[in-house]
Amino acid sequence: MADPPRQPLLNPVLRFTKDPKPEGVSGGGKNAASIMTGRLPKQRRVLSRQFRDLGTQATQQPRFDGRVVLYASMFDDSLAPSYTPNDLFQATRSARLIAPYRSGYLVEIAADQLDRYAGIVESSGLTKDQVDISRIEAVRFFESADAGGAASLDEIWESAPVTDAGKAFVVWLMPLRGRDAAEELIQRFSVLRDGTIVPPPPLLAGIDVGTDTDVPVGMRRALKTLAASGDRFNLAMRTYRLHHRARTTVLVPSRTALDQLIASGTVFRIEPVQSISSTSPGEGREPDRPLPRDMTTLPIVGVVDGGLTAASYRHAEAWRAPPLIADGAADTQHGNWVTSLVVQGHDWNNNLNLPPLYCQVGTVQAVAKKGSRAFVDPQDFVAYLDSVMASNPETRVWNLSLNQPYSCDLEAVSALGHDIAMLARKHSVLPIISIGNKPGMRLQPPGDCEAAITVGGRVHDNNGDPAGKCPVSLCGPGPSSMQKPDLSHFSHVRALGGVVIRGSSFATSLTSPLAAHTMERLREASPDLVKALLLHNSDGVTFDPALGFGTPTTASLPWECRPGFVTLQWRASLRPSAAYYWELPIPESLKRTGKLKGTGALTAILNPLPMVTDYAGPNYFSVRLATALQYQRGKTPKNAAKFHNLLGSLDTGKITEQEARSFDHKWSPIRHHKNDFQGVSFESDMLRIYARIYARDLYLYGYSSADEIPEMETIFVLSLGTGDENDDVYNELRDQLGAFVETAVVEADIDVDNEGF
Repeated sequence: MADPPRQPLLNPVLRFTKDPKPEGVSGGGKNAASIMTGRLPKQRRVLSRQFRDLGTQATQQPRFDGRVVLYASMFDDSLAPSYTPNDLFQATRSARLIAPYRSGYLVEIAADQLDRYAGIVESSGLTKDQVDISRIEAVRFFESADAGGAASLDEIWESAPVTDAGKAFVVWLMPLRGRDAAEELIQRFSVLRDGTIVPPPPLLAGIDVGTDTDVPVGMRRALKTLAASGDRFNLAMRTYRLHHRARTTVLVPSRTALDQLIASGTVFRIEPVQSISSTSPGEGREPDRPLPRDMTTLPIVGVVDGGLTAASYRHAEAWRAPPLIADGAADTQHGNWVTSLVVQGHDWNNNLNLPPLYCQVGTVQAVAKKGSRAFVDPQDFVAYLDSVMASNPETRVWNLSLNQPYSCDLEAVSALGHDIAMLARKHSVLPIISIGNKPGMRLQPPGDCEAAITVGGRVHDNNGDPAGKCPVSLCGPGPSSMQKPDLSHFSHVRALGGVVIRGSSFATSLTSPLAAHTMERLREASPDLVKALLLHNSDGVTFDPALGFGTPTTASLPWECRPGFVTLQWRASLRPSAAYYWELPIPESLKRTGKLKGTGALTAILNPLPMVTDYAGPNYFSVRLATALQYQRGKTPKNAAKFHNLLGSLDTGKITEQEARSFDHKWSPIRHHKNDFQGVSFESDMLRIYARIYARDLYLYGYSSADEIPEMETIFVLSLGTGDENDDVYNELRDQLGAFVETAVVEADIDVDNEGF
């Protein structure tokens, strides 16, 4: 296919600078109307009997400072945060919630108070107690089998990789809240290393940073420091003593020892360590054009893969990290393929509609080839990646065409997905991660990384445009309401050597250059802003488990406005204790007929830190965002202006919590709404954008009220238009907003085409 003619320069995305108007809101609480009166008498009998039975069995349970751990399951109609049973289980009664679990909560409770609780649930007249009693379905001890989640301990044992010292597992320690109980857990876990469990080698003990002149001195020094950080068990104990939560890798020499570890009561969750491998393809010609002579001005993508050995691409290499995997064991073929697509994927695939975006790469050799005896503990991988990211702050986009070979648990975010999200937030970078390839049921870790763009595959049609889903690529959704994949891209492509390959690895490699150039073009760019713009510029209308929100269009780049449209972006710091409103004039072209007529899209991304933890199971996100574009029509019963959603979520207050999580992905940090509106009556020349943050499970973070939660950054992108390039919606709104809007892109025109090479 011949190169298309260069398009005329499109209008840049605008940055909206107007401050919102916050309005105080009063949260709901438990009251008499919250009591399930029809089942309260029965639950009094059921729960009191269960508490008495537990009291007689308590001596056989693991105890820490006289405390045991219970699982309180909730009825399906009682999963909303407002029904959290923190009034029945409170510190004044020697009981505290310690973590969400499955369809309920884990409770740390004094064993000698179990009989007293039987009396409380039988006779308490307190309204809030009665709400909790009527909504708790059952209570029982946390059992050994619970630590394995959906898998049995036999299945976990068989799945674990073998090392010289035993099989390798990841364990999460029981998150006890009492200080004395936590100290007793530390002591008991430490005793287990006398034969029941074996600590793995220190972090990065086997890495050779060498004296390679390609590796900056600072990077070598950082890796050496990390490798000397000491015993991993001691590191985990220090973390647990500080936060009452910790995760570590353990080696278990026998099946009997595994039973002893679980029976100790120190383990909240256990999984076999999973290898990290390239997302292998199923099963061209060389590019016609050479690489640009001067690549030093191009954005850099960190390529975490099997390394780079192709001499033809050393010219495009901006930096190289010391290898985590030795040359002979690394999947260099996959690394070369991925690198070739990141650097010049549009040249390799000039039969596909791809923007001409060249990139430099940073090489991170961290993935072993299949069949290799090399074993990488994910904790080593994360520590290594942390150091490499810190040493290369100019690299803001990182390509990870790799996965662990098992499907994500929809009830819990993977350890690797969580850790990479923490790295992304720490270093302010944007990971682009493959969803994984079949065989498998659904996406593979770390595709469940909330801070990443997870990419699935899709095929192309005869015109080189996006078509249906890829038969090789896995599908979503992700755990904990995550809408994964975020995007999809061409996955049947040509790469280095002219071979035709297919898989989500290569869809990921085509997405990274677009993200890197978007990061380069924006003023005050942030990873969430780049992610929001790519999602906003995609061709999907609603979320699809195979295609995500679609594929970024080539009609306009993410930092440009389509003809007949205007796009605004802005960021805001929001608190859960208020609703926020931004007023926006209606462009003339949208109301020319006397009614609203046009198309709109609203994308928002909430940075969930610090309200996120891998100890919360299905409640991974403890905050959520509601947002909408609204118009005014009519009056409320109190004669105030009444607003209706032009773009926004369904009314989750009218459906159950479980339905809202399933259908609206209620607790996803991403809100993405598109709509065509035709003939909508309105009564004001102003629209408004509404946003509000909601919180849950405050006890996980030491907060007693939502007022204590710090401000949380949220990114918004809004587009409005008619789609008719003759309608000057862009200049209409820009003129109406005046001083409250400015260009969002850098002034210099960075040439993304091939001219001059």
